[in-house]
Amino acid sequence: MSLMDDPNGFVRSASAEALGRSVELPAPEVVSCLLAAIDDPNNYVCAAAVNSLGLLQASQALEQIEACLDDQQPIVVQAAILAMARIEPERIQPRLIEFLHSDEYLIHLASTRACGWLCYGECSADVLQALKNFMETNEEQDLKLPKLYIEVLARLDKKDAIPLLVDIAEKEVGLRGVAVEALVEMNAEEAASILSPLLSDPSNRLRRNLIEMMMQANYEAALPLVRPLLRDSAITVRETALAAVSKWGDMVSIDEVRNIAYNDPNPFVRPQAVITLTRLLGQDAMPDLVDLADDLNLHVRRAVAQCMAKMDFLTPESRQVLLHLASDLDTAEFAQEALSAHDLMGIQPMPSPKPSIKVPVPEQIVTDSQPLLNLLETWQESLPELQRGFNLETLSEVDQALSTLILYLRELNNGTD
Repeated sequence: MSLMDDPNGFVRSASAEALGRSVELPAPEVVSCLLAAIDDPNNYVCAAAVNSLGLLQASQALEQIEACLDDQQPIVVQAAILAMARIEPERIQPRLIEFLHSDEYLIHLASTRACGWLCYGECSADVLQALKNFMETNEEQDLKLPKLYIEVLARLDKKDAIPLLVDIAEKEVGLRGVAVEALVEMNAEEAASILSPLLSDPSNRLRRNLIEMMMQANYEAALPLVRPLLRDSAITVRETALAAVSKWGDMVSIDEVRNIAYNDPNPFVRPQAVITLTRLLGQDAMPDLVDLADDLNLHVRRAVAQCMAKMDFLTPESRQVLLHLASDLDTAEFAQEALSAHDLMGIQPMPSPKPSIKVPVPEQIVTDSQPLLNLLETWQESLPELQRGFNLETLSEVDQALSTLILYLRELNNGTD
């Protein structure tokens, strides 16, 4: 606060702005300091003080802020409009349309933003007309205003704006993204014709972002456009498309989702498909979970263990599958919820019987066969060096004998792991 008396106007302005963002509650001394700054001869200091009072929601300063609505300086009026919208919206609403028609850019911008903040439907027709006027001027201007118009119209759910938004999305590259987002937010069926070519765009990021935007707006009308992306070459796009069909419960996509769960080349997409398949099918996903329980992909097995918790009941086969997953150190943690859900926490799976070793090897070698195996492999690898002292037929017989012994010992080692 001491810097509020600095002779430099930039320092005073920055200090006033910082006060509104550095304290949580409008302490009396802070409010008094900012109120004094409203009379500062520097307009930027005055505007910063008014803005900070709004951020602090200092209702005790309401009268002084309201007086600033009639100030000669647009930057001060702008700050007062936004501060009033934060502190007492009902008090500023009757004047918003008046300010919307102001020729001053800053005042018009602030009143438009306040209409969106407050979802003030009385302003929707004026905002739509302002957007139409802007698009008809064909002048090179910054796009801040039209983007704000479009965002406000979407928030106000102004259906009359849909034809204009479609036109903007099709023709205005700089405004296409915000127009499409507005159409999706308004759940406009007209957005589908625009989204279709965009979802075919070569940019993986754009395709993924479009799907995420449609999910956020719950734009189910786009499902026919999203389904083909389950076969997209980009991993991130397939993952996002899976999330979309899962969220919207799209039963038509089951075959595609099942195919991804079993066959997708990416090891991290497959478990997501397993979870999606379970969400779509519920109890009917049980045969797939049983089939995938011994998959080579660890992440798939873990997903199966998690999905078992979503089943209403277990069959004898699926019960054994779950107990097996619970006994595996790699999947045990992921099976705990399912064990609890199906009251199997106290049950341990029967140990698998040790396979009998069908290899003609004496018992005394069975327990320590690795050294012998190493020697035999070394002998076999050295045979090419013995060609000068022995004929090829003799070496071939030795090689066959060594191969037989090595294979037996390797089978023995594999069987005792």
